[in-house]
Amino acid sequence: MEKEKLDIKTKFAIVSAVVAFLIGWGLTVAGFLLPPRGEVHDSVLWILGQALVYAASVFGVGMYISSEMTKLRTENRNYIDRALEKEKEEVAHED
Repeated sequence: MEKEKLDIKTKFAIVSAVVAFLIGWGLTVAGFLLPPRGEVHDSVLWILGQALVYAASVFGVGMYISSEMTKLRTENRNYIDRALEKEKEEVAHED
């Protein structure tokens, strides 16, 4: 995807997913380094899990929709091209 073609809603979703991903990992590292060292509280791991799920859903859904739209455009273009070729053939047979 090109940045110029994205609408504000999509840009916000991507930025928020990246921020959530980074905050989740940052909290996990901080939880590992702060006392008691080496132990990460369950709530920190839960936040990391939520951040990963959110980021994956934003990027996964976005890529799925993008690929489906590309497929739909290709199918429509092929259908139109075939219809135009068929029409040209019919006109050629009439002459």
